[in-house]
Amino acid sequence: MAISITVFPDAELMAMNFLAEYFGEDAFVCSTAPEAGSFEELLPIVRVSRIGGTWRVRKALDEPSIDVDVWSTDAALSHSLANRARGALEGMVGDQRDGGLVTFSSEISGPGRRPDENPKVYRIGFTVGLCVRPA
Repeated sequence: MAISITVFPDAELMAMNFLAEYFGEDAFVCSTAPEAGSFEELLPIVRVSRIGGTWRVRKALDEPSIDVDVWSTDAALSHSLANRARGALEGMVGDQRDGGLVTFSSEISGPGRRPDENPKVYRIGFTVGLCVRPA
């Protein structure tokens, strides 16, 4: 007896690759923050992390929560990059990549200042919800 299992695409990878393509040389996009020794030389940094979510509609859709952090040495640049990333992820609806298709995007928490241990950087973060399905 064969068991049918739905395997969802990696939404974190999808969002990270989408933002890396969008930002190009404007920012270093990653899913894990760089080590302390190379962190400052890679600024500005945009980190994309899946922080939760759940499947819906009879396991046909994955609804991940995607958290985005932006670091730079300048408050205005951090805000600008966060707002650009925010708009880009909203525009991700219809994008097909990495084995998945984004069918919906919604904001969970808008951009806001987040504390950071490094006094040389300014950190802004926000969270979006995506709906993705296998492509």
